[in-house]
Amino acid sequence: MTFCPPARRYDVMMFSPRHLACRLFLFSALCCALQPGRCAAPARILLLTSSGTTAPWALQMGEALRGELLRHHPSAELDLEVMQQPVPATPRMPLPTWLLDKYAGRRYDAIVPLVPDQLLVAVALRDRLWQQAAVVAPELDATRAAALAGMPRISGLLRQDPVARNLALMFALSPHARHIAVASARIDGDPIRPNWRAALRPWLRRADLVDLSGLVPDDLLRRAAALSPDTVLYLAAPATANTSAVMTAHDMLRAIAPATRARIFIDVSTLLGVGAIGGWVDSPVEHAHDIASQLNRVLAGVPPAAIGFEPHSPPRLQFDWRALRRAGIDANELPAGSEILFQPPGLWEAYRDTVLAAGLVLVMQSILIGALLLERRRRKHAERQTRQHLGELARLDRVGAVGVLSAALAHEINQPLGAILSNAETAELLLTAPSPPREQLRELLDAIRADNQRAADVLVRLRGWIADSAAQQERLALNPLLHEVARILRVEVHMRRAVLLLDLTEPLPDVFADNVQIQQVTVNLVLNALDALEQIAPDQRRIMVSSKRNAAGDVDVCVADNGPGLSGAAAHRLFEPFFSTKPDGLGVGLSISRSILARHGGTLRAEPAPGGGALFRFTLPALETP
Repeated sequence: MTFCPPARRYDVMMFSPRHLACRLFLFSALCCALQPGRCAAPARILLLTSSGTTAPWALQMGEALRGELLRHHPSAELDLEVMQQPVPATPRMPLPTWLLDKYAGRRYDAIVPLVPDQLLVAVALRDRLWQQAAVVAPELDATRAAALAGMPRISGLLRQDPVARNLALMFALSPHARHIAVASARIDGDPIRPNWRAALRPWLRRADLVDLSGLVPDDLLRRAAALSPDTVLYLAAPATANTSAVMTAHDMLRAIAPATRARIFIDVSTLLGVGAIGGWVDSPVEHAHDIASQLNRVLAGVPPAAIGFEPHSPPRLQFDWRALRRAGIDANELPAGSEILFQPPGLWEAYRDTVLAAGLVLVMQSILIGALLLERRRRKHAERQTRQHLGELARLDRVGAVGVLSAALAHEINQPLGAILSNAETAELLLTAPSPPREQLRELLDAIRADNQRAADVLVRLRGWIADSAAQQERLALNPLLHEVARILRVEVHMRRAVLLLDLTEPLPDVFADNVQIQQVTVNLVLNALDALEQIAPDQRRIMVSSKRNAAGDVDVCVADNGPGLSGAAAHRLFEPFFSTKPDGLGVGLSISRSILARHGGTLRAEPAPGGGALFRFTLPALETP
């Protein structure tokens, strides 16, 4: 028997198009209920004005108001109605039909009359077409605000009249003013500045009033140009109508400023920068911010009655730096809290990065220069110590040479002393004669004096050699120096059974050198040659000292011998300090000689002699012939 499971049943739900549309509508409604902000109708605001929409004040305020509103209500819509002709809107006179027909069927959440003249029109439109809309009146004075206090769904902003403040400022900065000129639409009945007369009254005791209000542009420009220097001009929205030219208060001020000698003060920030000094000024951006603050609260559901009538942001004290300079007003004379605009930036503000970079470079250069100066000072100190040590070594080397030449020196001194003794004994014998020969005695005395001088010269030369005196370079002729060296070494050469020959070129340029030190170098080279000749037969010992001008124009002095010459290893280390091939040598003579010549700008080299032996050549720069 086979078991068969029962068949499973599936129910299929079928929707008709009508049912599907209903379900979509309900789903959308549910979504809108959950997100009311996204599906609500956009907020709509109607702005009413009369004219001047292209003026800087209107443009800046409109742009700022739009930005403030869209920041909180991105979908808000703003409409602007410009009514250049006055529209009657009183309880007894109905609104014009064209205005009602234009806005019939539309919806607005708020109405903003930007000028006081449009306030009643806004209220009438609201009452007739949009009873739930709010009216935000931004240009109210205390009297109007009190009159509107009982009306439904209306709020507003109280404008602060800057006239009194600016008049006080004008006379504070111009204490010698004798005339006050006012250029406004009108002094009496000005809707924006309703208190001209009251504000002017205290100042008319010290200055005369020059009423320029209501003048057409050409007349205003002519009258302003005729103002005396002791006049202060309050330019507040002059009349720009009744002219074929499209002019704003900004254009009027630009034309008046260069033509008048009076100081010009203003009360709106949009007129700064075209010739006015400045003053307590209202800003269109601040006005837009105040209006947007009330509109945002109204659109958020706050009842207008709860908002009420609030003061506008206070005016700010701003000045044009260029106009202040032209008027001769120092910035220190301005009241505390003043803002000075259009002032050229200082060096720090304009080139801060460049100044910082230049300062950094200057500091680094100063540090580098300081380090270099310190290093230079150390180097100079090291050079002085080196010269001092070299002088001490050279003196020790000369003392050593004196030791080597001691036998010769003793012979040189004994020879004149022996002659002196012999001549003195002869003179004594002649004096014992009955008639001493006076002429022979005089000759003996002359010989004694000459021998004494020769012995003294030897001692003076010896003292000069071993004296601890600083090097003194001077113009020096080398050939006489070489003759002097030959004379000093004459006895030493003879004692060593050698021959010293001189081959000196005449004329020879002078050099700039120290006499003692160059003698020391030459003596060292000749004594080294005599040491080398010890290895050959006495009858072959030859030393040649020569001088000549080389191809470069300098002076060469060569000391050559016919000894065994230079061995390879020894020649390589000849000038190293404390290296010597002699058993009893210190090995400092050649090293000191090379250092002495280097200080004189010269060189010392060793090379094989042409006929065998060794040749030492030192070179000194030649001086120009005087």
